[in-house]
Amino acid sequence: MIQSTNVKRHQEKISCDVDDSSEDDSRVTVLYKSNRTALPAGPSDQGATAILETETEKDRDAQALFEKAQKINEELKGKDDDKIYRGLNNYTQYYKKRDTAAGNASSGMVRKGPIRAPSNLRATVRWDYQPDICKDYKETGFCGFGDSCKFLHDRSDYKLGWQLEREAATGEYNNSGDEDDKKYEIDSDEDNLPFKCFICRNSFTDPVVTKCKHYFCEKCALEQYRKSTRCYICNTQTNGTFNPAKELIARTKMEDKAATAASEDSDED
Repeated sequence: MIQSTNVKRHQEKISCDVDDSSEDDSRVTVLYKSNRTALPAGPSDQGATAILETETEKDRDAQALFEKAQKINEELKGKDDDKIYRGLNNYTQYYKKRDTAAGNASSGMVRKGPIRAPSNLRATVRWDYQPDICKDYKETGFCGFGDSCKFLHDRSDYKLGWQLEREAATGEYNNSGDEDDKKYEIDSDEDNLPFKCFICRNSFTDPVVTKCKHYFCEKCALEQYRKSTRCYICNTQTNGTFNPAKELIARTKMEDKAATAASEDSDED
């Protein structure tokens, strides 16, 4: 079956009406030849087995030139010099190298130098910025789609990937194995802060606290750290981390204010 249209006949009729004396060669028409097939254009598998075409062709890349040089050297082995220049890469090798990665190994994956890129691999990158959580249900607790919603119905708080990476980079996740077992315990309302330094047995002077929640004077802690890097009380590794004891400093200031107010009241009496 041959398909045709009325476009050409219509164009011929119009051109004849306008100028009957014009020749057929002067007419502007668009012709194309059909390939007589019903298959779609392009490869038969619709590009499912497409190869990577951004690299150098395999007949002119570094591995092809290397294999060509090896072949020429095998052909000229034992023959006299014919004084023919065969290119920069095809000089005669009078000393045959060993078949190793640094020698004449022709395999593209073990040879020294540029290797041939795989043509059957295509990189696919997906930036996962969508958490796949139902936003309506997370914010309001209600979703109009109900059980047919394809997103997760959860109202918990999640951290994004970049937040987890930032916390890991800043050292918030301690991988040294000296994690505090009481990190997630809820403290009671009672004040369990010490009154004296465990080292000098005197009142605190510039108090500091370790990771194991033990309090010392700053001077005493530094002197003890010169002797041992472990805690003076529980023998836990401190890694030289001594933070200011803000709670203890605040309590000391409150006690000083209370003592000052009491002394002023006694003076007035």
